[in-house]
Amino acid sequence: MDTSALAASGHDAPEKIGPASAVEAVRSIIEKALGALCAALLTGMVAVVFANVVARYWLDAAIGWSEEVSRFMFIWVAFIGSVLAFRRGEHIGLDILVKALPRAAGHTVLLAGDLLVVASLVYLTKGGIEMTADSLASGWVSSAVPIPYGYVYLVVPVSFALMLVDGVLKMIADVRSTFAGSAGVKSC
Repeated sequence: MDTSALAASGHDAPEKIGPASAVEAVRSIIEKALGALCAALLTGMVAVVFANVVARYWLDAAIGWSEEVSRFMFIWVAFIGSVLAFRRGEHIGLDILVKALPRAAGHTVLLAGDLLVVASLVYLTKGGIEMTADSLASGWVSSAVPIPYGYVYLVVPVSFALMLVDGVLKMIADVRSTFAGSAGVKSC
């Protein structure tokens, strides 16, 4: 059935999915999953701390593991939250120089900044992988609950790798924008 027959029958034509829209769909799913994970961790952290306060003041018996577990949750919330902020462009940035320079020079500075961010994220991801592997290999566990610290540290390479993917996608978009602007073509 062709698209004109679909339109005549009152159905919309199937939307073509290209590489760019597929990447955006995957990014959207990942962003929603990360948001749900942050919400669950924050809810769990509040519940654990609240339960400890209730146990300490009304039952006169503190929950020994609550401080450590809530700290681990906080670490994960902070790192996953930084991924979400990076994806949404909500990290603090200075664009005074980029805006003050002529268009071509501003794009050059923007691309240099993108390259520095990607290089930093590669370095941090590699370091996070090494730190996590070393911690898991050592068998080091937390004192109050038997959670290996490697699982706590796992958020470091995961979050930086997710930011690295977004940094590369942003750099590609900025390169396209630069060349589209220099050719006189309006960018998408």
